[in-house]
Amino acid sequence: MHVASEQHAQLLNEVDKYLDRKEAFLDKFIESGSEHDLFVASYIHGHFSVIAANVMRFASDPSAAQFTLSDLCANADRLLQESINTAIMNNELSESDAKEVIAMLDKLFTI
Repeated sequence: MHVASEQHAQLLNEVDKYLDRKEAFLDKFIESGSEHDLFVASYIHGHFSVIAANVMRFASDPSAAQFTLSDLCANADRLLQESINTAIMNNELSESDAKEVIAMLDKLFTI
């Protein structure tokens, strides 16, 4: 394997691990959260799934090797935040649900 392609494969693997940690955080509410926590986590998960798929598709392209893991992870977080913000601005959630989504999203960004 070529050195550049080995580095790209490693980068792709690390991005995948990063996204898996985020998904595991959201999935834990399936077993241990209240019904409302499950609703909030599921709502975020819907947005997250789309973002994660797009980030992995982008990271899979050999041209993505020019970016660092930090770049790709920050982009994933930024895209998720933008997606949630747009949904909130479009009144997809009640005000109280929006606050809880934002609070859980803040926790998601710290892991």
